[in-house]
Amino acid sequence: MDSMLIENIAYIIAIVCVGVLAISLNYFITNKEQDTSDRQERLTWLNEQATRTLEAMKALKEAGCKPEIIEKLNQHVTLQIEEISTLAPDSDIMTQINQKKEVTDSTFASTSHLNNDRELKRIQIYISYTERLVKQMVRTRSVSTKLGKSYMSELYWLNIRNVVDAHRSQAERVLDHSDNLTALSHLKHAKAILFRAQVAHSLKQERLDDIQVKINKLEPQKTFTHTTDEDDELDNFY
Repeated sequence: MDSMLIENIAYIIAIVCVGVLAISLNYFITNKEQDTSDRQERLTWLNEQATRTLEAMKALKEAGCKPEIIEKLNQHVTLQIEEISTLAPDSDIMTQINQKKEVTDSTFASTSHLNNDRELKRIQIYISYTERLVKQMVRTRSVSTKLGKSYMSELYWLNIRNVVDAHRSQAERVLDHSDNLTALSHLKHAKAILFRAQVAHSLKQERLDDIQVKINKLEPQKTFTHTTDEDDELDNFY
């Protein structure tokens, strides 16, 4: 009986050990799968964020944005790229991000978007994206409130002047084809946008003066000329 009891106890211990081993193995596999899933999810998010920020930097460079804002975005995206490098150094994601970074770094200011509505819209979309990103940076305190307001003001003016300059550029283009009415429409639209823009008048002045000169050439101001009939009417009035 003692021998059988010992054997039963040994079987029970063996079963318990197998059970514990199975639970431990399952826990290890589950955690590994969760870690892999979390890692992939993080990589996907980082890739999306870094890609958008790089595209925004490219658009802002083309639009002639202040270098300080570009540099702040560069610092932001560099941290994301470094994390991607840590999580997946040899992945396709890392390769693609590096290629996009090289393209962004080699981008310079351009005026090509001023004659292309689709390209101008792209610039505007990424200016709006950058505004949201700056607000996020202020919330996370990676940018001070004062600096954030300064960036927001510059992005607002950047958007205004790009739209205004697009109208000016398109006015010049249609004038080459003697389409004075369309040119006048573009210039008046640009003038109206500048008047409504909530920025210091000194920022607007140069563009307003240039636009007004061109409007005057296309639409000379009416001059008042006295006539005999008008003199008679004045005599009768008095």
